[in-house]
Amino acid sequence: MKKNIITGFILFLIAIVNPVSGQENINFSIDLINGGEVDFSTLHQEGPVLVNFWALWCKPCRTEMKYLKKIYEKYSGKGLKILGINQDTPRSLSKVKSFVNSYGIEYLIGLDPNKKYFEMFNGQVVPYSLLYNKDGEIVYQHSGYLPGDEIELEKEIKKVLGEE
Repeated sequence: MKKNIITGFILFLIAIVNPVSGQENINFSIDLINGGEVDFSTLHQEGPVLVNFWALWCKPCRTEMKYLKKIYEKYSGKGLKILGINQDTPRSLSKVKSFVNSYGIEYLIGLDPNKKYFEMFNGQVVPYSLLYNKDGEIVYQHSGYLPGDEIELEKEIKKVLGEE
């Protein structure tokens, strides 16, 4: 009994210290809102990738996307890719497309109506972001959004691009 408690506690500590293990070097293909498909392993080999899970019903997600759009416009020429993965149901697909168009979002938008990828990435709440380097390693992760979070994200992007 004591051994099980100690083992459980050690596993709990490992999970806290290294919460993103198992999310590195993930390989998957996802359908895009424009009808295409993207392979994640190919995407991150071309440069760093920010994976951002979001949903229309999530007001912090919509606010954060304004900043992600600006970050993408600023750093896409330096190799940054953003893959926004939408968590809305298939019934909301037309609303998602019109939202993306109205915001003028040019980065990739994947569709995850069954939460398959969200669960694969151990997502708990949206927005949920993971920044990967070219080697497929997570260099930053963040859940939720509060004003100012975009400043920290931009610092991390600069680091992975070698600008800081």
